[in-house]
Amino acid sequence: MRIVLLGGAGYIGTAATRHLIDLGHHVTVVDGLIYRPSDDPARLLPGAADFVRADLRDPQALLSAADGADAVVHLGGVVGEPASQVDERLAVELNYASPLIAADAARRAGTGHFVFFSSCSVYGMHEGTVDEDTAPNPLGIYARTKVLAEQHLPRELGEQAALTSLRLATVHGSSPRQRLDSVVNKMAATAAATGRIPLNGGGQRRPLVHVRDVARVLAGVVEQRITGALNVGSDAENHTIADIAEAVASVVPGAVIDRGPERDEADARDYRVSFAQLQKVLPGACPTPLKDGAREVADLVLAGVVGDPTQDQYDNHKGLVAAVAAGKVRRRDGGDCEQHWAGYRAAWGTR
Repeated sequence: MRIVLLGGAGYIGTAATRHLIDLGHHVTVVDGLIYRPSDDPARLLPGAADFVRADLRDPQALLSAADGADAVVHLGGVVGEPASQVDERLAVELNYASPLIAADAARRAGTGHFVFFSSCSVYGMHEGTVDEDTAPNPLGIYARTKVLAEQHLPRELGEQAALTSLRLATVHGSSPRQRLDSVVNKMAATAAATGRIPLNGGGQRRPLVHVRDVARVLAGVVEQRITGALNVGSDAENHTIADIAEAVASVVPGAVIDRGPERDEADARDYRVSFAQLQKVLPGACPTPLKDGAREVADLVLAGVVGDPTQDQYDNHKGLVAAVAAGKVRRRDGGDCEQHWAGYRAAWGTR
């Protein structure tokens, strides 16, 4: 199959690219290299992957990339609420306008399958266990852009292309383009570098998934053309924040948990997710446990592969702040971005 990965040079994208190529697929990666624009794509991506450096809001670039593709996968964007708050309009353009522009390009190119990477963050705060039929309860800019994109992608695609929305649990583990600001990776890297594990709160629940398991799910989805909304993770990997800290402490010798306030008021997300639907369509999916991902990340720091885990390149929020300050990414005025910004404001308002 010919598969186009939009945002394929990122944390998940590089793992997905290597896995899809190992399976024999032809992969084209389109990425603006916002976070690490000096990177040589050949270092991050296998030689068999075609690479196009382009803005994921550029309709012509996306149309050209989608030409002849069996599947177009939108992974790119601003990940996480802290990064999304750097510039709300920029986050809306990259997380909401961009997938809609890409879907329109896929439709015009005759692509048969469009896959959108969403997030379990759309559930926000819920009692009990949520599943794909649970009404979203987005608590911030990041989740709101995901909800709105899921709602409007069918309109852009029409009846021509199948649509899959993958709602990811919190991703962890090692990747060619490493990220360290998600909860497991941050705790593991900090524990390895300092011997301490900061813990604010502890009772909030988070579902987790290993980055390579996400790549395997993506492969199964495009190969079998599985459609609809799908939570990506494992029932066994629903953990509290305190559970995560304890797991990290168990794989980093000598690490000590520093307990802070009983609840992290800056992040109210709290939900337990059912992944039963994923197991129906892809039995055995997402088997990798939390400790494996934590150990991988800690080993990167202990071995010196990651010299300083506090560098901007490993943090989506700090990396975006630096990219904006350097003029490497900016808002786009007019055209599709203006239209979709107006739609976002009508739905959610602005800060």
